[in-house]
Amino acid sequence: MIIYNKIWLANLSVQQQLRPALDSGELSKDEFKNIEAAYPVGFYSPNIFVRVGLFILTNIIAVVFGCLLTYMLLDSDLIKSPVWYFFLGLFCYIVLEFVVRRENHFRSGADDALTWISAGLILAGFLILLANRFPLYDSNSITKLYWTAGIVFLLSSYYTIRFTDSLMAIMSFLSLVFFAAVLWYNSSAFGAATLPFLVILLSGIIYYFSLTKTKQPALIYYQHCISLVQITSLVTLYLSGNYYVVQKLGTELYGYTTIGPYKVPYPVFFWPWTILVPFIYTGAGVYRKNVILLRTGLILIAIAAVTFKSYYHVLPIEGTLVLIGIVTLGGSYWLIRYLKMPKHGFTYEELAAETIPGGINVESLIIASTQLEDTPKGTQSPFGGGDFGGGGSSSDF
Repeated sequence: MIIYNKIWLANLSVQQQLRPALDSGELSKDEFKNIEAAYPVGFYSPNIFVRVGLFILTNIIAVVFGCLLTYMLLDSDLIKSPVWYFFLGLFCYIVLEFVVRRENHFRSGADDALTWISAGLILAGFLILLANRFPLYDSNSITKLYWTAGIVFLLSSYYTIRFTDSLMAIMSFLSLVFFAAVLWYNSSAFGAATLPFLVILLSGIIYYFSLTKTKQPALIYYQHCISLVQITSLVTLYLSGNYYVVQKLGTELYGYTTIGPYKVPYPVFFWPWTILVPFIYTGAGVYRKNVILLRTGLILIAIAAVTFKSYYHVLPIEGTLVLIGIVTLGGSYWLIRYLKMPKHGFTYEELAAETIPGGINVESLIIASTQLEDTPKGTQSPFGGGDFGGGGSSSDF
């Protein structure tokens, strides 16, 4: 299903895994060039500045082309129907397939822009079609929400599988959670009361499966997508139990009561969750040597402190932010000094991985790279022509 050349994707993974060794001096430039020759990549992947430029240029071309076609058919009823949006979206998708398959674009900016333009136009076509065909969709806001979330989930999942797009992977996860949350909220009064717990459960399940299935060979080309889904699921897992978020969501759903804003029903659960979960993330990251858990936990600690500050005014906001900054910088400096030498499997120094996804050993690859240079086509035998003793050996033997 994936559109990209899988051999090139595997070779690109090899080169990316070996770049830290090149930067640290463990691998010479000549050795790295030999590895690039042995593991070639034919993708067009420019630097970030060219990528941004191509992204903007592609959007401009698409807008001008779409406006020109729409102006040519301005008097026709076709542009008022969803068929017109489907046509434009499918046209952009065909161009995207051509750019990726024939021109070998890979995260070049042009393919990024065409991905989002085609998906957006196809989504607009579906939404207009639903509004025209089903009056209930246009009149019922709940129905509109879960239909929209379902279509977004299907589209973003397809683009994720087809083009390994990381942002589409995040969109697929968020739309799935939103779809389930809307259905659960609309099911009954019990569903509305337990909505945060549903999001917590769903986020935890998705994180668990993304963590346990990440090493499967079939998912080797989606490592970056899986990493971003893990980060997003950890954030939604925490925020769905954050006291401030739960109260704001309840106020939006139920409005203000006679006694003030929405009252969180289970503070004995949500306050410990708000304060303790970021520290659990951080501790689990250290224990399991998981960088995603560690960094996410450290960021959420600051969010937990701001949440606590919103309800309990122990210090002025300026003093709170300064205190958080001092603690964070002091802790980071201490960890950097402490982990200069590896301790308990952790170190501040970035080390090259021993293996590359797919089972390739980095050290063996580096050693093999030294044997990739051209060897002389002819090698003179150390044995002579029998000039001494008649035994077939020269005097040089």
